[in-house]
Amino acid sequence: MKALVAPHFLLDFSDRVREIAAPRAVMTAAAELLGRHLGAMRVGYSEMEEDGVHLRIEEDWRAEGVDSVAGRHDLESYGPEIAAAYWSGQLVAIDDFDADARTAGKPAAEAHRAIGVRGQLAVPLVKAGQLIALLFVHSAEPRRWSEQDIALVREVAERTWAAVERARAEEALRISESKFRTALEIGTVGAIYFDMDGLLTDANDAFLRMGGYSREDLESGRLTWQRLTPAEWMQDSERAFAELKEKGHTTPYGKEYIRKDGSRWWALFAAKLLPDGTGFEFVLDITDRKRTEEHLRDTTRQLNAVLENASVAIFVMNERQHCIYMNPAAEALTGYTLAETQGRPLHDVVHHSYPDGRPFPIEECAIDRAFPENNKEQGEEVFVHKDGSFYPIAFTASPIRDEDAKTVGTIIEVRDISGEKAAKERQALLIGELHHRVKNTLTTVQSVMSFTLRTSDSMEAFHQGMTGRLSSLARSHTLLTDNEWEGADLQKIVRAELEPYDDGKRLTLDGATFHLPVNFAVPFAMAVHELTTNAVKYGALSVPNGRLTVGWTTEWTEGGTRLHLEWTERNGPPVKPPTRRGFGSTLLERVLAGQLGGTVDVNYPPEGARVRIQVVISQA
Repeated sequence: MKALVAPHFLLDFSDRVREIAAPRAVMTAAAELLGRHLGAMRVGYSEMEEDGVHLRIEEDWRAEGVDSVAGRHDLESYGPEIAAAYWSGQLVAIDDFDADARTAGKPAAEAHRAIGVRGQLAVPLVKAGQLIALLFVHSAEPRRWSEQDIALVREVAERTWAAVERARAEEALRISESKFRTALEIGTVGAIYFDMDGLLTDANDAFLRMGGYSREDLESGRLTWQRLTPAEWMQDSERAFAELKEKGHTTPYGKEYIRKDGSRWWALFAAKLLPDGTGFEFVLDITDRKRTEEHLRDTTRQLNAVLENASVAIFVMNERQHCIYMNPAAEALTGYTLAETQGRPLHDVVHHSYPDGRPFPIEECAIDRAFPENNKEQGEEVFVHKDGSFYPIAFTASPIRDEDAKTVGTIIEVRDISGEKAAKERQALLIGELHHRVKNTLTTVQSVMSFTLRTSDSMEAFHQGMTGRLSSLARSHTLLTDNEWEGADLQKIVRAELEPYDDGKRLTLDGATFHLPVNFAVPFAMAVHELTTNAVKYGALSVPNGRLTVGWTTEWTEGGTRLHLEWTERNGPPVKPPTRRGFGSTLLERVLAGQLGGTVDVNYPPEGARVRIQVVISQA
């Protein structure tokens, strides 16, 4: 084995560069040590740039009074022969640029003469087939480079490259470790180390704070990911642990961990298997995010429940005034589904025409003004249903604004007011009808009072007569009111008058349910009252054994429905025809016969009064 050249120098060289941490400082120190040892004018360690053509000298060593050549140099400027030698890794030793056949009379000689160089020894370093660096030694005078010089420069070149790479690796490691330490010190990101049994061997303060644990808890050896994981999350954790052992890393996943106080917190985990078999895991506390997501889900569910169950129609429009949401009430109101309205303005779907058929320009639409004018609009319009029918609606259109107060859409609330319109019309009719009926009622009361006054022998008789007749009138009005003044049932009218005298034996009612229109109900009620009053005073209801039968039938005739009502008394006191006409007789003849076009037949056989009434109730 060939003896190592300049062993003392190389030993000192290695000791010196080993202590240097910065890659550039290693290059400078190596150049200085070699330059002084060889008595050179200039020594430099240059590295190849990525383009494979240029060499860069960060800093060179120079003897006193010698200029630096640090900077960027074109490898091809040395000439094709020398450049090729460098690229192939061949050492280039030039004793004299002016005498060497490769450089004499060529630009390379002139270029080196310009910087005071007559001789040069250059060692290229080729790694993995690529030229990566070049160590050069310059001499101010022609110099014959010995084998010892060449061997020494070769060795120094290799050692310099190794030292530079070592310094770079250590520097990268220091930077990486510094970044890692900085990352571990971030207060919002937890980090843990664990062995393959699941024991947490180390953790940063952020993780301990997230779980409410102390460093003493960690050092006690009681913290394992198995103990920190709730039972329902164990399967996910075991799956991630198996992935870590198989692939060396885990896909980020979320789960809950148990705090020291027993409460839970959400975290996002991502683990890596280190070369020594230790597991390392970043832990990000996402509890607040999960709470926000849950709150958002709850809010969304509540909002959807409100919208889905709202009785009013809700439309949401985007900045183009195209519909992007319709609740079920909106679909029911318009007859359209959301899919049928998308891609065009809602106005063109449900508000394009007036009821008379004229087109309704969108420019005149109050609903659509909410977006361009950035203003809330309210009012009434008429929509067109999918089936072509028109219906009135009340609307409120409000702009939707983003966090910058920019209008990004419109929300429209629509109510079908067809019922309200009909109710108002009905109310107007009812008010008119009420006015008419009150007037008629007052007229009736006036007539009753006048006739009662004329036929009463005393104030007591007047009081009794008025009280009974007004009570009858009130009962009939109650029945009409209960039926919203649409009329009253004949059976209820008769029962209301006779019920106080019904002991279960005296009365017989024989007739089916029959509806009397409002203009027939009051006269019939008054007539039944008068007949009842007479029966109580003078007829069958004035004695315990008296009996009363009221029956009615109906039949269809060409003119309408004919009602037959028969009032039959028996077992009462002997009956005699009245000597004068009373209120009851007048009511039967004038109202039932005269006004209602019926016939009234009143008989007074000794066994009891009998009254037959026939009247056409309604026209066919």
